Amino acid sequence: MMPRTFPVSLFLASVVVLAAGRLPAADLASLAAKPLGEGEAFRPVAESQVSAAAAKVREAMGPLDRLLSRSASGADWRNYLDWKALTHQAASGGNADTATLRRLFEKLDAGENGLEMPQFAAVRRAVASYLEVAESATSPQAAELYQQRLEKLSAAVAAGAASGTPESLDPVGPLLARLADSGQAPATVSQVRDAVSRPNLFLEVDETLLASGVNRAIDEATTINDVVLGTRVRGTGHTSGLVWLDFVPSSDRAVVDLSLDATNISETMGGKGPVTVCTLGTTKVDARKRITIDDQRIVAQPVEASASTDTQTTGIGVKSKFAKQFIRRMASKKVSQMKPKAEAIAETRARAKVREQFESQTAGPIAKASRDYQTRFRKPLIERGWYPELMRIGTTDSRLHVTARKSLADQIAAFTDPPVVDPDAVLSARVHESMVNNSAEITLGGRTITQQFVEEQLKKNNMKVPAELENDADQPPWSITFAKRRPVELDVDDGRVKLTVRGTHYTSGDREFDGMNIWATYRIEPGTPGIRLVRDGDVQIYPPGFVPGGGEKLSMSQTSLRRILQKRFNKVFKDVVDVEPLKLPGELEKAGPLPIEQLDARHDGWLAAGWRKRDPAVDTTADAASEPTLASIAASAILEAAFLQR
Repeated sequence: MMPRTFPVSLFLASVVVLAAGRLPAADLASLAAKPLGEGEAFRPVAESQVSAAAAKVREAMGPLDRLLSRSASGADWRNYLDWKALTHQAASGGNADTATLRRLFEKLDAGENGLEMPQFAAVRRAVASYLEVAESATSPQAAELYQQRLEKLSAAVAAGAASGTPESLDPVGPLLARLADSGQAPATVSQVRDAVSRPNLFLEVDETLLASGVNRAIDEATTINDVVLGTRVRGTGHTSGLVWLDFVPSSDRAVVDLSLDATNISETMGGKGPVTVCTLGTTKVDARKRITIDDQRIVAQPVEASASTDTQTTGIGVKSKFAKQFIRRMASKKVSQMKPKAEAIAETRARAKVREQFESQTAGPIAKASRDYQTRFRKPLIERGWYPELMRIGTTDSRLHVTARKSLADQIAAFTDPPVVDPDAVLSARVHESMVNNSAEITLGGRTITQQFVEEQLKKNNMKVPAELENDADQPPWSITFAKRRPVELDVDDGRVKLTVRGTHYTSGDREFDGMNIWATYRIEPGTPGIRLVRDGDVQIYPPGFVPGGGEKLSMSQTSLRRILQKRFNKVFKDVVDVEPLKLPGELEKAGPLPIEQLDARHDGWLAAGWRKRDPAVDTTADAASEPTLASIAASAILEAAFLQR
């Protein structure tokens, strides 16, 4: 009564990172209307606060200690970090030596490759907090510094309220972190953080899109050979029906039903003694497997099944030379008497069979999806420090949503509500620039990336080196050391997107060069069809702080590096890039490629993308998703996480 294969894993892998919800937040304008910190005077730091900060360092050192213990380079890292001094300071509580703490922090913040790993980063942030608290407890300028920070915070909030752009709020994250570390102005910190820490990622997927990979008709013929109430029954059966996916409204998790609705029509003969009874049976079966998904796990409930059977006698044959009519009447009476019991037996067996089949066909894929959720989604994101501080999953009767926020204590997220997406889009993503920038800072801040490393990682993941990253025959190997702050920055404005790469050090073969920032700005324009990105002028390459046209001239070394980078990044940032239809993985492929119908950029940092259903009359398969673009790269990253098909 069930199809032999059932793509539950496709569905589950498709929805594990989708969620819903809204968080109330303060408004920047209301915060800017009055000076921040009113009624919150400087509070001397108590020894208990310093001890608490030291305890957090010890707590953060635990995972790093375990990592180093199992690493071949663990001993070298302990020597580099001066693990003995770090352990001693973490145990010193209120007797911390601020000079030693600063030296240890500088080691953790030196930009050495490996220090970007979450275990190192957690210790670095804990030591920074410990240092802040210890200095606040002993510095005679602590009260003055507190006032300066409040003034800077007020100025940044006022600038953000006036401009409505994320750039004005850049100082806010570090200021909030330092105030929180030293236990100052808790009410102000809470109010401002609420205003600038709204969710910065919203995803929506329509039920019809996921259902296209799950919904299917059942049409199966079977042979019947059974024993019912001591009678051998033989015949044929035909099952027809539908398996489908159904969203169940839920605000705190995604709730999805995988349901079966089928009817089995059977024609059977059963004989006992001289009597043969022919019957026509109709059995209606229903089954449901409920699955819930939250930010922690996938949970599947046992299959619920029901069945109802109705049988009709289509003929009674009697093999006897005598009393045929009498035997037929007695047989007919006996069949009528036994019918309720026979139907009850048929219903029980049908219910058990459909429950067993539905459970067996879904158990394996659900177990695999559950493992993948932990090993291919949660664990890698947690290990890389990318896992959102907020992630909620929920469903309506037709949509599955995600709300996520990625921002550490010294980072900000969105400060406005996201734009509206087309309600007819079957897949949509609203991403605030802070989601991209915060993640990039966690991953790349201060890190050195070499051409060899990139090629090794691509090979490890069975991917080809993109043409944009390939060297010409006359080009030596390259490397880039990213800036600690905003190493890669997405800047979203009305109808435009700008991508900036900030490098503090470059190499080309044996040659070394100082820092240079590279950026390109694209206009979002209608394409034919779809949407395209048109580069606004040339790729810009200048040293940090350099003002083009301001009278300052580049040095010979800077001019040389500029030529090298120009040659490479002109290939990366193409003049015009068409946003191609979005390919979908697995059995969802037949629903795509999905043409993009919306790509909106707003001055407050929001980028909204929406994909509609494919028009079957339009062939979009030829070159779908062939060009890497800002939008398609973001979409690919989202779908890679969502569909887990790497």
